[in-house]
Amino acid sequence: MKKITLFSMILGIFLITSCMENSKKSDKVVFTQNEDSTSTTGWQSHYDRMEATDLPDNVIDLIGKQWMLVTAGNKNSYNTMTASWGAVGDMWSRPSTFIVVRDSRHTYQFLQREESFTLSFFTEEYRGALRICGTKSGRDTDKVSEAGLTPLETPSGLMSFEEARMIIECKKMFVQEMDYANLTQPYKEKIMEESYNKEPSKHQLFISEITNIWIKK
Repeated sequence: MKKITLFSMILGIFLITSCMENSKKSDKVVFTQNEDSTSTTGWQSHYDRMEATDLPDNVIDLIGKQWMLVTAGNKNSYNTMTASWGAVGDMWSRPSTFIVVRDSRHTYQFLQREESFTLSFFTEEYRGALRICGTKSGRDTDKVSEAGLTPLETPSGLMSFEEARMIIECKKMFVQEMDYANLTQPYKEKIMEESYNKEPSKHQLFISEITNIWIKK
């Protein structure tokens, strides 16, 4: 009888210990890979949410010098492109982003189709990846794989990349084709010569509300 009782006690301790270990494992959050190679995550362990008013970067340097990836679509169908024109500010009393995308770019059709998109920012280490995403088209190549980037789905279901140090989620408020006839002097001739005479496709202006900003921990 004593042997049975002792065995029961040992078995009980073992089961309790196993449950505690499993509980600890279930609380640990790590990046995992779906079958489609898209990363999923226990988001809060990897990213902090930031208010737009607390954005730490110089926006002119952030967009114009560091560049960004504009990504639209979902994990089943998306495209991304490098951009270095744009702005962040306030529009209609909402924190907003302003980007322009040529209607000839493959990403443009995704931006037109989707309600929201992301702007992703990287450290200098990924400059080469941004160059690839800015010079290759998603129509005929898997430039994301070529750039060595890992697709990442945000909690909102938008697409970004695991390597991004900051992700801004944007919801479209206003879309309009830019009419170059409205360029003013003395800028008109110079801007047309520098930016449009060699490629006549039109830029579309997207003004979007910032819905989330995620900073990698």
